Amino acid sequence: MRTHIGTWILAIAVAVVVAFTIWWTLPTQAKQQLGGVSIDPFAMTGTVTNLLPEVHYDHGFIFPEQ
Repeated sequence: MRTHIGTWILAIAVAVVVAFTIWWTLPTQAKQQLGGVSIDPFAMTGTVTNLLPEVHYDHGFIFPEQ
C-alpha cells in the first residue's frame, strides 16, 4: 500500500515538474506575427462599402394604430 501511494506521489511530482518546465520555457505573451503590418480599427471604420442596408421595421403590429 505504501509503495502504491509513493508511486502516485512520484507521478504527481513528475507531472508538476514537467508542467512548470513547459510554463517556464514558453512565452506567456502573444507576439505579433508580422512585424511591419498593423491594423488600425479606427481607419477601417472610415470605409463603409459592402455594408447591408439599414432595415426599418414597421412595429404597427405591436402597437396598433387607433
